[in-house]
Amino acid sequence: MFLVTLSIRGGEILTKLLITCVGENNERFHFRIITLFKTIKKFGGNLAEAKLLANFVDNVDKNIYEILTTMGVQVKIVNPYDPKLQRHCNKIRMLEIEEDYDVLVALDCDTAVTRDFTSEISSESFRRCDSLLDPLDIHEWRYLYNCFNLPMPDDEKKIHANSAVLFIPKKYVKELRNAWLYYANLITDTFFSNDQWSKLGQHKYYTDQFALSLALADQKIDIKLLPAEFNIHINGSYQAWADQLHPYILSYHDFVTHDWELNTTDMSVPDQYIKKINEMLSK
Repeated sequence: MFLVTLSIRGGEILTKLLITCVGENNERFHFRIITLFKTIKKFGGNLAEAKLLANFVDNVDKNIYEILTTMGVQVKIVNPYDPKLQRHCNKIRMLEIEEDYDVLVALDCDTAVTRDFTSEISSESFRRCDSLLDPLDIHEWRYLYNCFNLPMPDDEKKIHANSAVLFIPKKYVKELRNAWLYYANLITDTFFSNDQWSKLGQHKYYTDQFALSLALADQKIDIKLLPAEFNIHINGSYQAWADQLHPYILSYHDFVTHDWELNTTDMSVPDQYIKKINEMLSK
């Protein structure tokens, strides 16, 4: 049993968490997935007691399988979706896991957990991060929503659904999975169908996020955005606003050294956590 204690308004409840990710079977993703689960075990506090599951597309290296299972991480092989879909859409496979849980914590594998965030998880509320990088302007988003007769959120921070960190109560999972995959296919089939869709097609890298945005509107799922401490990126330009924030999760993408450590930044407090992660990785 993987019961995790969550604090709710001064009281405590026991909630079953499933923490999972999806990755490819190559060296880059091997590092990412092992790092994610190592940081959960080392720095995640109560999160280390959750059910942990790594999904690999097509296959998994035997040595990586053994490392993960020794850590207490279950490993599963999943098939890719139709090749026409952008490869990131395979993350929707996380919503097909047949396990007993109350909340699905679906993470991108290029993330590192820096401290316990169980207090931010709810068995009732769908939670995700704000999107810092938005490939579309407000007029393009309005066009996208209108194409499928869906209401665009009034809150601009809720228009573009970042899919890197998702806390999904079990009650939403099945129907959201169906809607998410439906819109991923529909959007893919519509790219380049006219001048406006040709512009959208230039950003097909974000297909899974476009589709998730529409699926949430379709399912009328109310979103409670996570605090900025969940959305600290260590690649790209210096995030001055994050200088003194204590992150829950760091997103590092390919911002790693040749020795497979995370690069530091100019962010004072986040760098302290990056150094702790690198110390762990070097052992």
